[in-house]
Amino acid sequence: MDYAGLLPVLFRLRAGRFYVQLASEREPERVLRIIRQVLRPDVRVFVGVVDPILATVETSDLVRDRVLRAAHYLPLSQLGTTDDCGFAPFADDVSTSRDIAFAKIRARVEGTALAAEQLAKPARTHRGGSSS
Repeated sequence: MDYAGLLPVLFRLRAGRFYVQLASEREPERVLRIIRQVLRPDVRVFVGVVDPILATVETSDLVRDRVLRAAHYLPLSQLGTTDDCGFAPFADDVSTSRDIAFAKIRARVEGTALAAEQLAKPARTHRGGSSS
């Protein structure tokens, strides 16, 4: 199902947190615009910034850029980061090695910290909630 049909329905649920697969999304800005339209003030959105299915490890700079893109659309107080869908949730899933999984988690933490530093700078104005 396309996010355009799913997100408006999903965000009507009485849930305080939503985890959205976004790192592997073909049109992340389109999804972020939809989320901005349906986002309630009492909801926090965790956007996927690493893709556990890919064997390559994202750089912290790439993660930073993905966080900054999301921060352009969503209020910082409602934004969090996560991986797209988890690392090997079942014992027989060996699609991502332990070393790669930890490297991706490290990139997520470091990249999110880089974005937080940049967003905290006074010269940077956050435009979450604007109609870009």
